[in-house]
Formats: sequence, C-alpha cells, structure tokens
Amino acid sequence: MMKWRYEKFGGIVASEDPPFLAMVDRQFMRELGLAASPLWEAGREEIGVLSAPTEVHLAATNVCGAHCPHCYMDAGAPDAGQMDTPTFKRALRVLAEFGVFHVALGGGEALEREDLFELAGYARELGLVPNLTVSGRLLTHDRAAHMARLFGQVNVSLDGVGVAHEQFRGERTFATADAAVEMLVKSGVSTGINCVLGARNFDGLPDLFAYAKNKQLNEIEFLRFKPAGRARSLYERERMSYEQNVQLLPVLQQLSQEHGVQAKIDCSFVPMLCEHNPPRALLEATATYGCEAGNVLLGIRSDGTVGGCSFLGRLGLSVFDLPGAWTTHEALRDLRDWHKRAPEPCASCEYLDVCKGGCRAVAEYVCGSIDAPDPDCPRVVRAGGQVGSDQNDCPGAGEKP
Repeated sequence: MMKWRYEKFGGIVASEDPPFLAMVDRQFMRELGLAASPLWEAGREEIGVLSAPTEVHLAATNVCGAHCPHCYMDAGAPDAGQMDTPTFKRALRVLAEFGVFHVALGGGEALEREDLFELAGYARELGLVPNLTVSGRLLTHDRAAHMARLFGQVNVSLDGVGVAHEQFRGERTFATADAAVEMLVKSGVSTGINCVLGARNFDGLPDLFAYAKNKQLNEIEFLRFKPAGRARSLYERERMSYEQNVQLLPVLQQLSQEHGVQAKIDCSFVPMLCEHNPPRALLEATATYGCEAGNVLLGIRSDGTVGGCSFLGRLGLSVFDLPGAWTTHEALRDLRDWHKRAPEPCASCEYLDVCKGGCRAVAEYVCGSIDAPDPDCPRVVRAGGQVGSDQNDCPGAGEKP
C-alpha cells in the first residue's frame, strides 16, 4: 500500500512493500491520479522546508541496563515525565495527523517498556510505520515473532564482530547481539545492523560485512560517532581520522558490492560522501542530504520534548506543540537556514545546499557553535591546513558571509 502527502515541489510517496520513500515532482503526483494541491500555487518547486518531517526518532524510554560508555542518550534512568501509555498514544496521533511516515522507536532500551508492542500496534492503526532498534539484551523468541507482525524494520546495535563490538559495548555483549540477530532472522523479521563507526572499529568493516552476509541481513546503517550524551567525553579519542573519513565511501562501496549487503549512512556522513564529487543530480534524485535536523527528521525524547535530532539539545518544544510551531519556531528555522548564513569554506562549496555544512552536533561540540562548518569534513580540514594535525581548529567558526 502506498502513502503520499503533498509538498510545494510536488509530493512525497512511500511504500512498505517494497520499502521506499521518494520526493517526486508535481507531474508524477498527477500521474498517480491525484488532484492539484493548493500548495502548488506558490509556483516554486524547490524542496525547501517540508510540511512535516518524514521520520521521527522517538525514544520509547531512557531506561537501559547496558550502560554503554558511548551512549548518545546518556541512557540509564527514566526521563522525568516519561510519557505513559495514553500520553504516548496521543503523541503518535499528533505525528500521524501531522503527516509523518515513519517513527523509529529506540531508547534507552525500548523493550524495557511493557507496552511497547501495544504502542507499535497503535502506530500501525494510525498509518505510521514503526521501526525499532534493540541491543538484544531483552529479546526472546516470542518477542521476535511478535516483532515480525508489527515493525517495518528491526536493527540490532552491533559495532563490529567480537572484540570490535565489545570495545564499545563491554565484555560478553557480542554474544547477546548475535543471538538477537539469529532470533529475528529466524522469526522472519526484516533485520539489519546499526553500527556506530569510529576510529577504533573502522578496520573491522570487512568482518562486519561478511557477518551480515552470513546472517542474511538486508542492511548495515552506519552512524557516525557523535559527541552527545556520554559519548561527549570520548569524542576526541573515538572520532575518525582525516584518512578514515576520506576512505569511508570507497571502502563501503567495495564491501557492499563484494558481499551484496546494502550500506546506508546517516546524514552526518554526507560531507565524506561529497568529498568524492558525486553527481549532484544523483544526490538529489536519491534525496541524499546532509544535516536533516528540524526538517526531514526530528528527535523526540520519552518525555515528549523535541530536538532537531537525537544528538542536539532540546528546543523548548513539546511534541504536542509541534504542528503549530513547525514553521515559526526560531530554533527550527536556524537549523533549516544554516546554508543561508554559511561561512567559508562551506559558502563556496558546490555541495553547500546538499551537504548543509555537515553535522551540527559535531560543530557545536568541537567549535562551540552550530554555525561552524563540520570540523571533520575533509574539505574543511584541508581549508584549515589541518591534515596530519589534531583537527581541533574550526575554519570559519566565527565568520559570517
């Protein structure tokens, strides 16, 4: 079944089988048999600000017993004011009525919530596609079988094979994650891996792709190690080097082709993609963009507070205020309009409106301002003469165009 919604440029269409989400022009929407939208009367067809995010990363809870040292949510204890079942359902209704397509449920450990499957079923009733990330700690065969009926995709947090995983997550955690993968695949769940990628596990990528192929997994999504939550204190040690950032795309392409496993990257890795001069038309056709915070996606904590993404601070906004504040909230506008005030070297980069200056969370932590260019972007590193140094300088951090 296909879902759609209108946008100024045309619309967004989505399907779960086969899984896709695409931004299409007005002519394509007409060819679907849909009437013209009042949104099209503006005459402008660039993507710009969407009418709503397409995806929301929604923490089911902050409770987690794993205590991973690099947890970007600083998970452990519950958030004060964690939404109870009726309130969480009301939040899901707000998102569905707003036009969101996907909700990525996580945590903390989402399975700590006794009502998780009830909430996922309710999301289904509303037309939302719920996806899930788990560590594997609380997974059982019965729960895996239930997931097959509810979730579009379940990814297991796995940062490598064996020691490569345990150096981030702790001793004896790989066996737990591996058992979870086995249970999910056996239950017919569409299963993938979420890998937090940093300096120490980069060399373990070949083993991870081989593992994914052997387990018949459909994707590996690579998430950049970011300075949020407990990971802030580890960032200088764990951030990828200039050489690794340059090598990232060729390595992922080679391993993906070799093993037949899809490699996906989060939006913070787009500067590393642009380093290799991909055709702009291809990036636009595949809706590949840099920082999507506050437009394509949002992060919402289990207490209902909203952030531009899961790695940025809260915006003083509740999920229940979101529809009315979407176009007027100053902090959201600041995130979306970054490219309009970009300093050098981003201002002169041909990928500015695609890359959008890289990761705002990294820029804010390293350079003290979300207005700084991403300090790990290879082009930014070269512009600052930092190759081979500690990469702590921030070219353009205090400049205005």
